[in-house]
Amino acid sequence: MAEISWSVQASLQLAAIVDYIEQFDPDAARRLGERLIEVAGSLRRFPDRGRPLSHGRREMVTVRPYILRYEHDGETVLILGIRHAAQLSDD
Repeated sequence: MAEISWSVQASLQLAAIVDYIEQFDPDAARRLGERLIEVAGSLRRFPDRGRPLSHGRREMVTVRPYILRYEHDGETVLILGIRHAAQLSDD
């Protein structure tokens, strides 16, 4: 099973998402944050489940409408970023 690691950028993006939702509904923000972390954790067992991108990166829709971008080397899954589907990709 692969180890999950979050980049600083991905951690900040997750915190920003939760902070934004928390302004409107703290319980929903907590649930969303937990669910996003849970889905990212599922990559331990299934690191190839996301769709392939360039340079060995992959992405997957996690909790609609959030997209998780990551890469893995067989031993570690590095979460690179998380964004709302309406946001432009940084690629």
